[in-house]
Formats: sequence, structure tokens, C-alpha cells
Amino acid sequence: MRNSLSAALLSLSLTSALITMARSQAQPPETNPSSPAKAATASRAPIQDAIASLQTLLDQTRRTGDRKAEANILGAVAISYNASHQQQKAVEQYQAARAIWHELGDREHEATTVAHTGDVYRDWGFPEQANRYYRDALALYPSTDKAGRGATLNNLGLTWFFLNNRKKCIDTLNESLTIFRELQDRRGEALALVNLGAAYTLLANDPLKAIGLLQEAITKLELINDRDSEAAALDKIGVAWHNMGKSEMAGLSFQHAIELFHAAGDAQGEAAVRKHMRILGEQQTQASSR
Repeated sequence: MRNSLSAALLSLSLTSALITMARSQAQPPETNPSSPAKAATASRAPIQDAIASLQTLLDQTRRTGDRKAEANILGAVAISYNASHQQQKAVEQYQAARAIWHELGDREHEATTVAHTGDVYRDWGFPEQANRYYRDALALYPSTDKAGRGATLNNLGLTWFFLNNRKKCIDTLNESLTIFRELQDRRGEALALVNLGAAYTLLANDPLKAIGLLQEAITKLELINDRDSEAAALDKIGVAWHNMGKSEMAGLSFQHAIELFHAAGDAQGEAAVRKHMRILGEQQTQASSR
């Protein structure tokens, strides 16, 4: 049962990549279809149209010989393929873009592209491959690109989380946290703290340490008005309180998380918290019946 809870919480622990990259991303318009099948079709169609347009632009760019533009467009195509759950094609486009950046001697863009390839593998459910790409990216980043290194260290830490390597997970996330603090990046710092809190709760079994980290993260998230991330942190505090046997405190944290997700219109986040509450309730019932 604990494994199922860990899997559920990890989906919330994974922060989006913080690496900044000039790229175009196709966003499907909001729709109100009457069935799941129509919803799937409606969400795919705009992305497929975007891919077709980008492919046309890519052909035109190749004829002009503008290699930088070609690499950027390949990255945009990869993003669109990944959004439509065609991960293998996304990886292929990123690899083609990487080859161009390598040829041009642009280590910063090459590193960013390698890190994004890791993002695809991580979200695809292959943490070992993602881990390798993140480590390759870290070896490529110029010393001046601290933001890129901080973001990639954060995501590398998440792969160590999935691979159940407590020491490497916590050490890597602490490296990321140090960089974000040096950069005075409040959001990056807060998200690193949230992930450290999850690591101390689920890997290190130190809920008291986790609560301190998560409360620090919430203070920073409140300042930047990031309600979704604040709700995710409250969810994790709920788990930590539960692990300390403080059911009432856990319930208050979960309820606050649900309220924030609901106010933000994040039905998926709200449902995830309710799922965690249900799993913890089942655990408690089983424990009391033994």
C-alpha cells in the first residue's frame, strides 16, 4: 500500500522543467466535448496541425541553410510530439536538434536539448534513461548557465527519487537548492524545497524535517502567488503529519490543499489529494484492525 501512495505522490512531486529555452509550443484550445472520445480527438487535432505547420517551416528553413533556426524548429516539433504522446518521435527530433547544436559548438543549447530529452524519458516512465540524459546535460552546461544547471539538478534528483536512491536524491536536490538561492530565484528555491520535503517524507522517513522544508516552501510560494505549487506542498505536509500519527493536522493540510486546487480550477490536483486521503485512510484502517 505504501508503494501505491508513493507513486501517487510522485506524480505531484515532479516539477515542470525550469530551464528556459526560446521555443514554440502548441497549446490546444479549451473545448467542451460531450464524450471522452471527442475530447481526445479535439485535443489531438490542433497539435497535429501545429506539427504539420512546423514541418513545412522546417523544410523552408533547411532550404535557406539557417542551422540555428532549424535546430529551434526541431525543438518545437519535439515539444508538439511529446504533447501528443508520441515520445519516440519527440526524442528523435531532440536528437536531431542536438546534433546541430553540437556541430555549431553551442554547448548551452546542446545541454538544454539533452536535458529536455531527459524530460521526455522521465515523463514517459523511464527514469534510468532520463537520469543518464540529465547527467550528460550537466557535463555540457557552461559554468555561466547556473539556471540551467539548477533546473537539471532538480530533475535529476527526481529520477533518483523514482530509483529509490535516498542519498543521491537528497544530495542532488540540495545542490539545486543552493544554486537557486544564489540566483535569488524564489520559485526555483521553493520547488526544490517541496521536492526535498517529499524526499524526506517518502525516502528518508523523517517527517519532521520534511514539514520544516515544506513550510519554508509554502512561505515562499505565498509570496509569489503560486497557488498550485502551494497546494502540492500542503498535500505533502499532510502525508508527513500522517506519518507522525497526527491525523487531525494531516486532515487540515489536505483540506487546505483541496481548497487551493479547487479555487485554481485544478480538478486533477484536487482529485490527487482526495486519492492520497483515501489511501492513507485505508492504511490506517488496516493498521487498526491488526
